[in-house]
Formats: sequence, structure tokens, C-alpha cells
Amino acid sequence: MRSKTLWILIPAFSAVLVVIGYLAYQARFTQGLQLEISAPEKILIGIPFDLRVNAANNSGGVLENVRLSLALPDGVAFVGSPQSKTIDFRELNNLGAGGLNQQSFKLIALDGENSFKKVTAGAAYLASSLSSRFEKEVSSDISVGGYGITVDIVTPEKVFGGELFDSEISFKNTSDIDFSDLRLKVEYPLTFTMTKATLNPDIGNNVWVLGGLLKGSEMKFKISGSLLGPEGASFDLKATIESTLSGLSYPVSSNTAVITIAESPVAIKILLNNDSEHVAGLSDSLSYRINYTNNTDVGLRDVIVKAQLSGAMFDLTSISSNGVFRSSDNTLTWNAATTPGLQTLAPGKAGSVDFSIRTKSAFPIKRLSDKNFILKVSATIESPTVPHFVGSGKTVSYAVLESKVGGLVDLDARAYFRDAASGILNSGPLPMKVNQPTQFTIHWIITNYSTDIKDVKIKSFLGGNVRMGGIIKSNGSTIPTYNDRTQEVVWEIPKVPATTGLVAKPLEAIFQVEVTPSAIDLGKDMLLIQDSQLTAIDEFTMLELADKDSGITTQLPDDPTVGGQGTVTQ
Repeated sequence: MRSKTLWILIPAFSAVLVVIGYLAYQARFTQGLQLEISAPEKILIGIPFDLRVNAANNSGGVLENVRLSLALPDGVAFVGSPQSKTIDFRELNNLGAGGLNQQSFKLIALDGENSFKKVTAGAAYLASSLSSRFEKEVSSDISVGGYGITVDIVTPEKVFGGELFDSEISFKNTSDIDFSDLRLKVEYPLTFTMTKATLNPDIGNNVWVLGGLLKGSEMKFKISGSLLGPEGASFDLKATIESTLSGLSYPVSSNTAVITIAESPVAIKILLNNDSEHVAGLSDSLSYRINYTNNTDVGLRDVIVKAQLSGAMFDLTSISSNGVFRSSDNTLTWNAATTPGLQTLAPGKAGSVDFSIRTKSAFPIKRLSDKNFILKVSATIESPTVPHFVGSGKTVSYAVLESKVGGLVDLDARAYFRDAASGILNSGPLPMKVNQPTQFTIHWIITNYSTDIKDVKIKSFLGGNVRMGGIIKSNGSTIPTYNDRTQEVVWEIPKVPATTGLVAKPLEAIFQVEVTPSAIDLGKDMLLIQDSQLTAIDEFTMLELADKDSGITTQLPDDPTVGGQGTVTQ
């Protein structure tokens, strides 16, 4: 018995030794490839640097098809490659026993002041005596210091709307190298108007080609302009230094200043139908009022009020006002000639100007993107009179009102006896006969116009002696449901996109009904379905939309093949 057990254990033990030996041999190769990352002790943002990856074969065997990779974190880029490239591969081919391969990568840090950036080197390879593929990975933290070039913006924290002000932009090379091929890009607020600069821009009004910048040197210049916006609104003024390296441009330094519109010496406010939150509709009558008040201690002379209209839903032919309308830029202007009170606006004096207009009777929808229409009115009031505390050549105030145009949804209910287009074949006598069933199809068709809608629900009740047939379908994600106890049909749809039924196909549900007339129905038309009612939520305005279509009898007004055969016969 002991002998038999021994003969069983010996092969098992041998197998274990084989596995252990294989794993040990395999570990020899995984541990035999050494990866090492070498980088400068500290780097500066915007200064290219070399990072080296050493691959050493300490396994005693040949490593074949070695493929080296270097993965970069956010804010570090390969010089000469787009910023979107985050990993680079190098084919090292075979690496003999004791062999060493060193790869150098030219990198640049773009952000992360006084932080660490983790880079990861990896290698995949085959051992000459094994068919398995091995992988090795090592990471290292790169210490990021400050910026090689610093950018500074000195600008007023608060300005009056329309007030002329200066912004000084300076940049300094704080590194120990000279820069070449630099340019400065300034991003203005949309309502900013640049009037002049001490250094003329090279591209448009916001790009300066700087060329070189020697180590330790500094440049500065001023930009003058004005900013319009409602009181309390904040705007960003951003300056970015870009460096061209290996034919590609990299942002190497930037700074942003925040400018706030101060409370204006002249208050101005726009109201629509005595409200600032009015939601307009089709063919809507709009009454705009622009209120203004002189908050200064001096009289403002020769005051001009302007209102510019923008938005595809304004019916500009319906505008009515004592102001002068200029159709080239859709601007209304009021001055002393139209409004005598604007000749001089006394301290503390308030006033207003008005105009009315209608919205269009139809949405100008031609593309899928034609949705969520807005009515925008931008108003300014200005005077050449300048109070002592205003650093500008004129007194200006600005206001804007954006009003949403609500959506529209249409429900069309139809019924057919002959309905080949739907693929449904109805049966039964027509004209209908007492105690004999006849089938019809009901269609619910949804057309949605200018806004996405959600929580759509259509419901109706079938008529007397009418029951649901066997076919229910739709071209949407859901189909109608039927309660045979209440005879109610309900179709619930999670969402219907704008332009459905206009640019895209309408949303449609079809269901079959069966009518069995009784003796009391003789000589009468029968009601197939009561009024169909639709409700939904407008996702643009968050208001409820609704529509309904009238009930349908067996006269079938939408079926041209019936021809008055909807009356029940004997």
C-alpha cells in the first residue's frame, strides 16, 4: 500500500517542481528588464526639457520585439506633436543579455505651477526561450516649478458701462534661456471695443507677434477700450503667450483679469409686457418699455436712447414707436426730437420710451438646429455730459433683455376604413350592419415645432360599442395602452425632439378598433373615439404645452374612399 502511494506522489511532486521551475524562469525575465526614468530635478512651465528612459536587460537571455512606451499626464506634451497626444511608442527590437537602450523624449509642461506630474514608462517584449509576452512598467514624478514666462494684467476691477479704460499687459522671461518665436493672444469679452493700443496688433485686433524674448527681459504695453454690459455683470480678459516649437504652437503662460460693470450713473432697465420673465408665443403682441433714471447730481444733456432688436422671431414689419427705426441694423433711436424730455435729464429725473412689435405667425424652421428661439433687445442710453467721477468722454449705460419663445405641439387624430398605407387590412361590412363587427384604424400624429418636449401624454376614450382591435403600433419607442374597463386609450412618450414632423418625420401611433352596432344605432353615425388630448412639458421654458383634436365618427372625414357610408344599416 505504501509503495502504491509513493508511485502516485512522485509524478505529482515532479509536476509541482516543473511549474515552480517555469515560474522561476519566467520571473527571471520579468525581473531582468530594468526601466529607469531620468528627468531634470525641476522644470519650468513653457520650457522644453529632455526626459530619458533607460531599458536594461539583466536577464541573461535575449529580449525580443521590445516596445517602449511613455505616457504623459494632463498638462504635459510631446514637443512636435499635438497636445492631444498623450502616449508615444518606440520600437527597440531585440535587446541582448546585458544590453542597454536609452531613449530621449522632448517634452514641455503647459500648466501645474509648483506641482508634480507623473509620467509612466512601459515595455512589452518576448523572451527568446519563452512564447509568453511580458510587460514592465515604472512611474516617476516630475517636479514642476513656476512659469518660464510670466504674464500680468493690470486693469480696473470695476468700470462703468461704456467707460474708456486702460489694461496694461506685461510679460517677463524669468528663465535662464532665450525665447524665440513668441506671440501674444488676448481674448476680449464679446461686448468689449478696443480703441487703441501702444503696440499695434499684427493679426486682427488681438494677436501680437513678439518674436524673441531674452532671458531676464520684460515687455509691456497698454490696450484701451470700453465695455458694455448690465450692472454687476463680470467679464474675463485673458492674455496667453504661445511658443512655436517644431512647427506647432503651445500655450506656455496665461493670466486672466476679471472686470465688473459698476453701478451706472444712469440706471436703465427693459421690461416686456411689464415683466422681465415674459415667455412669448406665435403672433404675440409685445410691448417693450425702457426705463431710465439719472442717478448723478448733474443734468445730462442731449440724451440718446437706442434699442437694437435681434432674433428670428421678431416681425419687424409690425413695429410701432415714436422712435426712429433703422432696418439696416434693426435699431430704434430716441432723442430730443422724438422725446423732449431727453433734451436735458435733470438729476434724479426718470423717464421711459416704448415700442410695440409682434412675433411671427410661424416658426422659421428649415434645419434640425432651428429651435429654442430667443427675442433679444439691447438698450443703451448715453449723454456727452460726464460727471466728475466718470473717466470717459461720455456717460453710457447698457441693458439687455432676452425673452424665450415657447414651443408648439400639434396633435392630429384621423380614422380610416381602407388603410393600405399602414399595412393594416380592416374587415367587416361598410356601410356597417347591426350586430356585425367592422374594423377601423385610428392614427395619432404628433408634429412638434421649436422646442424639445418631454412627458408627452395623449389620451382619449373609445365610443359606445367600440373596443380595441388586435393591432397597436408606432414609429416611436412606446405604443398606446388600453384599459378595457374604462375604454381609455393612453399613449405616453418620454421625449419628442424639436422639428419632429417638419424636418424629421412626424411621430405616429396606429391602433385598430372594432365597432359592433346595436339595433338602437340603426340609421346613425357612430362615435369611434372622443376628443384626443395631448399634454407635455416644454424643456426650453419648462411650461406646459397642450393640444387636442376633435372626436371622430364613422363618417371618416380623412378617408376619401368611404364617401358617406358611415351610417349603420339593417
